[in-house]
Amino acid sequence: MTDPGTGESPKPEISRFRENFNYIVGGIIAWGLIGWLLDFLLHQSWIRIVGALLGAVAGYYLAFLHRKERASRRVHGADE
Repeated sequence: MTDPGTGESPKPEISRFRENFNYIVGGIIAWGLIGWLLDFLLHQSWIRIVGALLGAVAGYYLAFLHRKERASRRVHGADE
């Protein structure tokens, strides 16, 4: 089904929970791997845990910014 105004198909909305989950898991994986690499190079096992926690916090922050930007575009009428 297409939008009569633009002729494009509407994009499905991702639930807030799933979006947060994707960002957080992605952050944990990315920063966890960086922490694991630094642990391997520096022989400091605590770096792995700090990397995973940093990834979780950074992932949640990115999800928050994404939601905030999307809400701002809706208010100003420039939704995707």
